[in-house]
Amino acid sequence: MYAHQLKVRERKWMQTRSTYQSKKVQFEQEVDLANIAAQRAYTRTQIQLNNARSLAILENQEDFKKMLSNEGMIEAQAAERGIRGKSLARALVQNAGNFGIAQAMRSRGLATAQYQGKEAMADVNRQLKTQLNRSFSKVAISPIPDFAPPPPQMENVGLTLMMGMGNAIGEGIMGNKGLMDKFNNSKLGQWDFGGGNKTSTSSLGMTQGNFMPSMPNYVGVGANYNFNPY
Repeated sequence: MYAHQLKVRERKWMQTRSTYQSKKVQFEQEVDLANIAAQRAYTRTQIQLNNARSLAILENQEDFKKMLSNEGMIEAQAAERGIRGKSLARALVQNAGNFGIAQAMRSRGLATAQYQGKEAMADVNRQLKTQLNRSFSKVAISPIPDFAPPPPQMENVGLTLMMGMGNAIGEGIMGNKGLMDKFNNSKLGQWDFGGGNKTSTSSLGMTQGNFMPSMPNYVGVGANYNFNPY
């Protein structure tokens, strides 16, 4: 049973490791795809900014050529009409002012485009970090094996049974109070050897060496009280 528990634990651990390795591979793929998507978004935004800048340059060239053309027409018409002085200068200044207004509007459009491009890149960066954090949360905590189950305790069944029986007998004797009182009140240390005199066991020479049931001086269980040594 214990060996089976260890094998089940090992199998679960191998399955957990295999699942974690698969999640790591998936995490790496998600990171690569997220970075590629972010780079595409950055590139698309930069391309749009470059296109806006190129268009502004082309429009500026067209406006500049238009300003020069208008300036020549103004001078020619003024020469035909005989207009000189402040009137001609005012017409030329107005023509140059129209070109400056067009440049200012174009510059404002480019600045707005750059600001929107930066905001778009920041949004892409936030989305990228969100995606990376979401993917990393799946593999942030690496699994660790759990504790092995404790081994079974080897016990002696026979010794346990004997101890249980001994405790039961002791409890039974202690529970019989009358028997214990009778046993404590018995006078096993004295005996009457025919003459009616009670003699102590210590006076009859009951030492450790001659304390045997077959001896006449022995008093206790198995004693032979009819034995007459004379």
